[in-house]
Amino acid sequence: MTSRTKSRASILALAVALVIWAVAPVATLKAETQSLETLLAYLKSPNVSTRKDAARKLGERRVRNQLAVEALAVASRKDEDAGVRAAAVESLGMIKDFSALPEMVGALKDNHSDVRRVGVRSLVALYTEHEIDFVTNVRSGWNVLNPFLDTNDREIIEPYQIVDPSIIRALGEAARGDREREVRIAAVRALGVLRGYRAIPQLADALNSDQDMRIEVLRAMIKIGDPSAGRHLIPYFTDSNHKVRTQAMLAAGLLKYQLAVEPLLTAYNLGPEKRGAVKKVVGGVKGLFSYLPARDEAALWALSLIGDEKAERVFVENMTSKDGDRRQYSFEGLARIGDTRYLDQITRHSAAEGNSDVRLAQYWALYKMGSRPNIQYVVRKLDTDQRQQARGYLMEADSPADLYPYVRSSSTTIRRQVIEILGRIGDESTIKELEPIARTSGAATADTATVAIKRIEWRQAGRPRAADDVLRREYRPR
Repeated sequence: MTSRTKSRASILALAVALVIWAVAPVATLKAETQSLETLLAYLKSPNVSTRKDAARKLGERRVRNQLAVEALAVASRKDEDAGVRAAAVESLGMIKDFSALPEMVGALKDNHSDVRRVGVRSLVALYTEHEIDFVTNVRSGWNVLNPFLDTNDREIIEPYQIVDPSIIRALGEAARGDREREVRIAAVRALGVLRGYRAIPQLADALNSDQDMRIEVLRAMIKIGDPSAGRHLIPYFTDSNHKVRTQAMLAAGLLKYQLAVEPLLTAYNLGPEKRGAVKKVVGGVKGLFSYLPARDEAALWALSLIGDEKAERVFVENMTSKDGDRRQYSFEGLARIGDTRYLDQITRHSAAEGNSDVRLAQYWALYKMGSRPNIQYVVRKLDTDQRQQARGYLMEADSPADLYPYVRSSSTTIRRQVIEILGRIGDESTIKELEPIARTSGAATADTATVAIKRIEWRQAGRPRAADDVLRREYRPR
């Protein structure tokens, strides 16, 4: 191509771009200024694309208009096109009007799988829209909550949020019996987000499916967090699939299911698998990794999460293991037992320990055994690449008061992290401790403290309270 031809092509491209730039705002403006009446009329158009676009835009308005809700409800039930029905159901979730709940639950019985899948997502959207793409998407990435959760599904509703029982029932039935695998998976993930403990029996039935579905169910049970799910996990400690049995053991540990201790000890005593290599995949950030450990190491890990005295011998014998992960699990297990007999022994080990993750576990164990000053070494790690490990330990602090000195830390990161943790584990005395912080600190710290205070108050009340008084700002003298 000659330089003159190239120049003409560039001019033409620029001209086209200018035309698109000039027209696009007009189109956007037209879409944004369409009246409710226009969109309601378009919802009755003989043109499928017009109806679908109108259903979508009614949801994007996020206005709880009764006419809009009723029109979308009718479209979700009666429109002949599955795409329109799906758009209507999705918009009902965005509007969050519970008067349309029967239609949204009814979408889980639609004859088209896309509508049922969107229906699952929309029921979740009634309670949260934060990071819920994973409910109906393919998994990718890594998750801190659960090292075997290869996706970004960090979202779980707050414990005080009460989900309508009809939603949990419908999702439970979809998880157990929908004819499309993708819909069943979406329903299982949704039950995890919504803490659907009432659907544990249906989830247990879904465990009888293929190994990938079993892993989805196990992950949902971890998020639900109800120890009663533990009894369904034990049969899978000996599953033929490495990933399933590891996930089952970890789930029992995270749920702190005491009746799993003996079966876990049995699995530990079997030793590692005789065949197949154990692979560890180290993440880009130190301390964050996903891996499939050997059978006995997985059992040790789960036992350390429960911290039962029956496993004390196992923890002691791993204190000097050559493997850093096993040493870490041993000290975490002893920490949760809290027997002060090991104080001196762990102190000696910590002086010679070269692995920073293990040393952090030792500091936490010393704290849990009564050496209160050692909590400072855990708190300091909130401002390092070991923050996730430290946060997990501090969530199990013996008393919220042990963290009070650090809400005034000179480190902004530590101060806000401690305040956030206190919002999750604190009590009435914590509120009194945080109120002065909220009233006298800078905007960011004050906001963090306010959220923490309200999280405690709402957890105690069982629900958010709209009539709460505003925290009045107080200014420190210069």
